[in-house]
Amino acid sequence: MDTKKPAASEENSTFVTNYVRDHRQELEELRTKATLLDFNGQWFIIGDDQYMQKRLQYATTSFPESEVSPRIILYPAGEQDLQKAMGLCRELSMAIAVRTGGHQYCGYSSTAPRNMQIDLSETFPSYEYDAQRNVLRCGVSNALGEWADKNMENGIYLPMGVCAHVHLGGHVHTGGWGMVARSHGILADHVLSFDIILASGEKQTIIRPEAGTTTASNDDTYFAVLGGGKGGDFGIVTHWEFSPLRDENYPNSACYKLMWLWTEDKMEGAVKKMQQLSKLCASGDIPSDYEFMLSITGAGFMNVLSEDIKHELKDLGHLLDDVPVPAMIQMWMCFTNKGGAEENFNDFWFESFTEEDTCGDPIIAHRHKNSPVSKGLAKEFIMLQDREMEYPFVKRSRVTMALPDEYPAVYKERMSHIMGTFGTENHQHLVSQMQIYAGGAVEENGKSGITSYSWRQQAFAASHDSFYAEGWISGNYKQCAVDWQNTNDDVFITQKNFSDTDMRMFAYTFGSDVLEDVWQFFYDSQEKYDRLRRIKHELDPHKLFSPDQFSIKPPKIDQKVKEVK
Repeated sequence: MDTKKPAASEENSTFVTNYVRDHRQELEELRTKATLLDFNGQWFIIGDDQYMQKRLQYATTSFPESEVSPRIILYPAGEQDLQKAMGLCRELSMAIAVRTGGHQYCGYSSTAPRNMQIDLSETFPSYEYDAQRNVLRCGVSNALGEWADKNMENGIYLPMGVCAHVHLGGHVHTGGWGMVARSHGILADHVLSFDIILASGEKQTIIRPEAGTTTASNDDTYFAVLGGGKGGDFGIVTHWEFSPLRDENYPNSACYKLMWLWTEDKMEGAVKKMQQLSKLCASGDIPSDYEFMLSITGAGFMNVLSEDIKHELKDLGHLLDDVPVPAMIQMWMCFTNKGGAEENFNDFWFESFTEEDTCGDPIIAHRHKNSPVSKGLAKEFIMLQDREMEYPFVKRSRVTMALPDEYPAVYKERMSHIMGTFGTENHQHLVSQMQIYAGGAVEENGKSGITSYSWRQQAFAASHDSFYAEGWISGNYKQCAVDWQNTNDDVFITQKNFSDTDMRMFAYTFGSDVLEDVWQFFYDSQEKYDRLRRIKHELDPHKLFSPDQFSIKPPKIDQKVKEVK
């Protein structure tokens, strides 16, 4: 229990200081009620001594304080605390934002001061692997980096993202996109069951739908939680159960990491090669157990490099203390050996990036043959820091069903506006990633229809984010970033140089914060959207889990929404 009084002043936040001044009586009433909860965990009310640090998360510095400053942040010690927090929220007619790792790009795991935030970053840390049944049960508080290490120790793996500090809670809700998705689908495809606490306070265990066995209510909840929104829209998940993959079944797997110092020509060459390979993947000429992820980063003070890579760059004279990291190009590639011992690895596709007209010889090359995929995910394909760069950002991430031929040249022209000659221009710092999904398990696994993730037929995903510097002598660098991205929207979407349709993912949100205005970018059919709204009405009719305008809304009482089974 925490009963700290508000700090005498909030020197770092005029917004917080003014809010506390204007709502003092309401906050004192909240403090009284929170104290009476007999809460075993900690809680912090806006204005408290540690509040500023506790509200901090990935997107805090990139969005207005009024959108990412909960009235109270509660850290439950377990399910009883969680139920008490939900009861307080219902009593005060507040809504709940749920945070496990806090990496939601638009800050939707936080909320405005009229609502509360429940932080589960340490509440459910369990990790239990039953090797005999090959079932992995995990709490939502597991961070991906530590989780991958535990998986490696057990000789198992699952599809996962590359950010070590993302937690399983939000990651599974939004899919769990990552390195081996082309081979095995997304992380959510491997969910056997989950425990969830609904808005009513009822705890349920939801299992993977099976025709003739599971109930319609079970199947609706499974469908909605896995893909229906940004995470936490239908209830609070506490634990997941997965069916993992065993390293021993894929003895010839290989993990490659190649790195080059950035130049415009190398950048265009790498993107052009990714475009060529995506077509070969779509046609089936490249088997579905070959994975390709490209990262391009501008010069700047960044956190995307592992310690071993930093040491190698220092030894090569390319990295100095207190000097910005040079602009880099990285290829992360994995052969997952789905065919087992009888299938051999062919490095031709991976080595094609070293061709002279693509990127040439890399300055750093990790070529690990006959190396477990679990080790690659834990040690090679992972970003160990909280954030790519400490600067605020303006992001973009979309998918396409097929890359147009002109994309590499157009991409080069657009990125050059913030890369300049030396890897940064006008205090903008690029972080861009691309991944091939064509011809693989993402589409195949989606055919069952038991989850609601959209755009399963995607061939290629791409992001290009501007991290802009603040605190310089002059210049509105945020506006520069916004203007650059707005032009990118026109060039890549309106002019169809990336895709002829605007297709976005809940894992990488950006743009309007009113879901009703942009739902067609995130859901691939009206039928799916209507079904999810109906399920929202059944599970959360009073919108307890709708702390912002980007939450899916139930239909109005007088509005008949077509039921889809």
